[in-house]
Formats: sequence, structure tokens, C-alpha cells
Amino acid sequence: MAVVHAAEFRVLGPAAIEDYHAHLMRMDRASCLPALDDRGIDGHCLGLVSSGAILIGAFVKGVMRAAAEIVPDRTARRGDAAITVEDGFQDRGFERELTAMAIDEAKRHHLSELRVNEQTATRCYRIPVMELHTYARA
Repeated sequence: MAVVHAAEFRVLGPAAIEDYHAHLMRMDRASCLPALDDRGIDGHCLGLVSSGAILIGAFVKGVMRAAAEIVPDRTARRGDAAITVEDGFQDRGFERELTAMAIDEAKRHHLSELRVNEQTATRCYRIPVMELHTYARA
């Protein structure tokens, strides 16, 4: 478990989907999640549980304020990841720590490739497809 700027980072089990759901509901959907209304977020979270997604949360005073999700593909060799950071919690190093933890978890789950979604203006991150060992050395 890592702490950056008074945040606690931890890998979450399926039971923590409620914390992640609440985090997504607090996001600025107009810029970061434009296609998702409340029902869309509900469906997204249910899909994460059914797909065996890996969730990593950054908690500030017990509330998830940033997170990473990794969704393995059908082959369980590659994964798509997304990092979300709530307004007011950017520029605290959360993105860097979540990216590092996502890479570690992807390796632990034997994923050989990780695609991370990014829209830099909105704090949802997308990094081009990279081999994990290449990215980890950069």
C-alpha cells in the first residue's frame, strides 16, 4: 500500500465496486464521461464485476478520489485500463502512482500488454498500446 500526498492506494476486491461507482458519479461527466448517464455508470460497474476487472483506488480521508480500472480481454493476455481523477485532486501524483500500480497488477495477472485510456484535458488518461516491460523501463 502506497501513500502519496495523504492518499492511501490499494488494489480493491469486487466488494469495493460501490466505492468506485460513487467515485464515477462524482466525476465531471460533461468532459470526462460524456456518454454515460447514471444508468450508464451503473451498467459500466456491473460490467466490471462480470469481466473480472482489476480496480485500484486512491483514497483521501476514506473516500475514493482517483482510480484505475483494468479490464482483461477475452484471451486474458491484454488489458484495457482507464485512470480517473476527480476535480480538485489533480496534480497530486495520483496519476503516476495509479499507472505504476496498474502496470504491476497487469504483470501480476500475466497480461503482456496494457492499453491505458487518456484524455489529458479531462484527467482521463490514454497511453498508446505498449508492451508492459517497455513502458516500465521508460
